[in-house]
Amino acid sequence: MSALYERRVVVAPDEPSFGAYAPNRLQSALLALAHVPPFYRGVLRRPMANLVRALGRTPVIDLTKKGVSFRLRQGTNLIEDGILVHPAYNSVEIDFLREGTPVGGVFVDLGANIGLYTLPLARKAGPSGRVLAIDANPDIVKALEFNIAASKLDNVTVACVAVGDSAGRARLEIRKADLAIVEVADDPEGEIEIKPLAEIARDAGIDHIDTLKADIEGFEDRAILPLLDGHPALHPGRIVIEHLTRDQWRSDLLAAFARHGYRLVGKTRGNSLYEKAARS
Repeated sequence: MSALYERRVVVAPDEPSFGAYAPNRLQSALLALAHVPPFYRGVLRRPMANLVRALGRTPVIDLTKKGVSFRLRQGTNLIEDGILVHPAYNSVEIDFLREGTPVGGVFVDLGANIGLYTLPLARKAGPSGRVLAIDANPDIVKALEFNIAASKLDNVTVACVAVGDSAGRARLEIRKADLAIVEVADDPEGEIEIKPLAEIARDAGIDHIDTLKADIEGFEDRAILPLLDGHPALHPGRIVIEHLTRDQWRSDLLAAFARHGYRLVGKTRGNSLYEKAARS
């Protein structure tokens, strides 16, 4: 396994252990209220999340949900807002992937952020399974690694790299002042490495993929199409893909799904759920 893809749990020496920022009584009461619609939805989500943060001694909150642990650090990450105040944030997609990931299986998370999908799928895969969590933002990766350690998961490999259709370099551009909305811009002098997904999987020692999630801000086609067309052994059984940035795709990824035997089996506001037809 390449050293680049060895799982690194990077925790600052002065980082308090998980639980140090557990919600106080007032925060817990407000979180219970936030779980009532419409407070966790749409434009109300971030103000409600920031109000919960404001009631603590620091804006940092430690939260355990569905058997995994998150340290929620930012007021500028829509994923953290959702985890904090939405009682079933992306649960349809996560459950779909969990059902397709057997114990001992392999899940790949493109655009892992702080682990919304990575952590519950790693829990489902179990100690004999594997999760490859990929995110190009080094600061987000540090937060992800803390959450992996806090959840006591030993089956996650983290790759701090961007995924594309060819090797290269890039820089990151934060959009809308939100760490979850990051654009990878080609730049030969950029600080971020770009690699094809099949190469990242190979370097991580992964030879098959049961399930895959892709949310990489319009780069989904450049990440997934080469995998589908060139690496049949790595075809996932189930895929969850963000469709809100479909207008940024350069290739017809949906036609590629159909060509390789995938069918649309569900759709949420932000994501499409695909399943590969079983061979007869």
